[in-house]
Amino acid sequence: MKKLLGIIFTLILSVGICQSVSAKVIKVSALEDFNTANPPAVLHVQMNANTRLDYDVMLFQGFQVTGQVVSAGNRFVFVPVSYVNFQEENVPIKKQFKAVYTGRAGVIRKGQGFNLVFPENGPDTYQYYVPGQDK
Repeated sequence: MKKLLGIIFTLILSVGICQSVSAKVIKVSALEDFNTANPPAVLHVQMNANTRLDYDVMLFQGFQVTGQVVSAGNRFVFVPVSYVNFQEENVPIKKQFKAVYTGRAGVIRKGQGFNLVFPENGPDTYQYYVPGQDK
């Protein structure tokens, strides 16, 4: 009986730890052709979903994001430096949010979707105050 309780406790603990260190996966589309084995120094992508990077930075679906690229073997690191919002304003991103491309090596065509993984950003845990109407 003690063994069974120990196994259940370990399972619950491991599930809790796995959820607390999960990374954020973001779906984007390429705005130009590029090769993942030899990516350009600057890459332009379009957001395919709303994504909150932290409390201050929210990237909405349709925003065009510009980022610096660092090649790392068969993958590369994408660091967003600015985005173009719906009013066509170029907004700089002051903090560094590193995303890793870990998909297949090869050519990604303009308009093709792919995933970027932000290992340091977990699921959104922010709570916001939304004022209600007083009656």
